[in-house]
Order: sequence, then C-alpha cells, then structure tokens
Amino acid sequence: MKTSIGTAALWCSAVAATAALTACANSSVDSATASSDAITVSNCDREIVLPHTAERIVSLYPSMTELLIQLGAADRIVGQSNTDLSPPSPNLAQEYAAVPVLSSGVPSREALLDARPDLIVSDGEYWFDGDRLQTMDELQDLGIPIFVNSGYCHKAVTEGRIDDVWSDVDGLGALTGTADEAATLLADGKKSLAATEASLAGKVPVPTVMVQVSEGQSYALARGLYSSVLDAAGGSNLFENDLPDGKYFGQVATESVLAKLPQAILVVYSTESSRQPTLDAARAAFAGTPAALSDSIFCGSRGVVCR
Repeated sequence: MKTSIGTAALWCSAVAATAALTACANSSVDSATASSDAITVSNCDREIVLPHTAERIVSLYPSMTELLIQLGAADRIVGQSNTDLSPPSPNLAQEYAAVPVLSSGVPSREALLDARPDLIVSDGEYWFDGDRLQTMDELQDLGIPIFVNSGYCHKAVTEGRIDDVWSDVDGLGALTGTADEAATLLADGKKSLAATEASLAGKVPVPTVMVQVSEGQSYALARGLYSSVLDAAGGSNLFENDLPDGKYFGQVATESVLAKLPQAILVVYSTESSRQPTLDAARAAFAGTPAALSDSIFCGSRGVVCR
C-alpha cells in the first residue's frame, strides 16, 4: 500500500470535511420549548436557556469561532480568544480576521465581562476553574450561559466520536437562530463522511501515530475525537491503548514512537509560523520509521494537510 498517497488523500477528504464539525458533540434541543419564545438546549449535563437567540457571543477557541462563522452567526461574535492556539481554515480566514479579539490567549475576567456576552461558546470546561476565568456557576449567576464542546466535557474527552457532532451543531443552530444553516452543515458533513467511508471500504487501516512535537518532546494524541477522526480517515491510532486511563494526550518517548513502526505519522501544529519547524522536527525525530521511508510524515491543523 502506498501510504504516502493514501494517507494524504484520506486526511484531505476526512479531516478537511469535518474539521469545524469535530469542535462539537452530543447536545440536544428540547422540543418542549418549541411553542415558546425561549430556547432550551441540553449541553454537558446543563440546560442552557435563552429568552431569544444569542446576540452577543464570545468564543473562547478558534474552532468554535469557525463553527459559528459557518452557521452564519459571525456578525454576532463580539469577541474571540486563544487565537494563538490554532490558525483559521483558509476558506474562513477573512471572516475570522474580522471577529474582535479579546486576547490571543486566555482573556482576563474583566475583558470577558466587558464584552457583555449573552452566550459563551467554549471548547471545554477547563477554562472555568475560578482562576483563569470565573466558574461556570458564577457566570450562570450573572446570567451568562456557556455552551461547551461536549466531546470535551466531563469524562467524554476519551469517548467523543464524530457521529456525536450532529446534535451539538443542531443545538448551536437553535441558540443562534441559524437552524437552516445548521441543517445544511449537517447534511454536508454526513455526505462527506459517507463518501469517505465508501472510498475506504475494504481497505486495511493505515497504522498511524498522531503527535505533537515541542522542544524535543513528543506527545501522543489518542482516543476520543482524535482517534475517531483518524478511524474515519482510514487510519488506526497506534497509541489508542497506551495512554493513562482517562487521558487523550500524553508525553511519549521518541523511542516509543519508533518502536510502533508507524506507516504514517500526523504531526499537529498550532500557529502558521510553527508549521514547517514542527514538520522538520518530526522528520528528524522519526527518521527510519516506515512512515519516514515512504515519505508519509504529514503535518495538519484545522483540516489543512501539509507535507
């Protein structure tokens, strides 16, 4: 099997098609509220209740900002943060750049409140620890509900699946009054996944390592949405069963990666300036693996595949 060709194709078709969608998972809209003006969405064991569609949204993570843009709610995002953590998808870059930035990292508590959000959209619950930001209960007491990417709430971080994203997109569509756009996004996403699955039918999964490389250290990414996307793209995550219980990210020795004999290596990068150095570092660290010998070490972020 020519993994250098096969892996690039599977990542371009599956990851690029689902990059924004995998920001979300496993919420539901309460149909009992259909007869009233209020909107109720269940999310991460909480109920989000809005008297009307959200008009002032703060997004705490780039992928959530991108999803809101795709839903047609860009004009209602009054602030975004953590913009240094991930470059925008090229097709959304212009709209993304127009969204006000509260902070390139974690915003201050004051900046968050000064934006006067009526909804906060976050990639996870970990920001609301009472240190970096107010707790979720404190913000709720101030009348500011929080919608969290369900794939990263509670213990779901190792259990999230691509198939779970549909209900979250539906929930955000309800909260932002973009149900039609959400339905279109869902239909397109399901169609893309089905096409990818059909193209890979009968093919043996490519043994793959998904890593980040930073300051000479390697960190394996596995389980949850990481492995689910990889599975859908035609790969199998070689570190799926190697990380500690409940973890989806962990430091691994370079020797451990070499010992896995991966046929493909996907190296995740954050900022655009780190893309080529990250790829170069991975090629140096993992030289001699089947992936390196077949030119199947790739870098990827937000659906963009490079080599």
